Amino acid sequence: MNRALFLVPMLALLAPMAFAQQIISHDAMTNTREAGWGNHQAWINSMANLDELRVNLAQAWQGMGMSPQAAKLVADAYDPERAARMPHASLNGKSNQEVAQMMQIALKEQRYLAADQLLIDFLGRNAKKAK
Repeated sequence: MNRALFLVPMLALLAPMAFAQQIISHDAMTNTREAGWGNHQAWINSMANLDELRVNLAQAWQGMGMSPQAAKLVADAYDPERAARMPHASLNGKSNQEVAQMMQIALKEQRYLAADQLLIDFLGRNAKKAK
């Protein structure tokens, strides 16, 4: 039963997670504005994907027991550009409980971006294991 609770939010995060790992950089957004309508439309589409990713993150946090308001607050802190530049904590060799504790510490310290990235990395790791 616990696996089923993790699989639903995990599957919801997998599609937009690829977007989160390949988000356009600030320089690319600047170039987008200069390049014309086609690239501008791509940038608009990426923002829609970011909104979808944040909705999926909020759902995953709610699945872990957060209130809808708290889950939205934490999920809305996710910024793929900042996440790409920050160091990622290694999950190698860590149990699910250890990763959960890492997420709890990040949440307690109000490091919501780090907590979101841990959740994304955790769900990605578990998706790889499921294959």
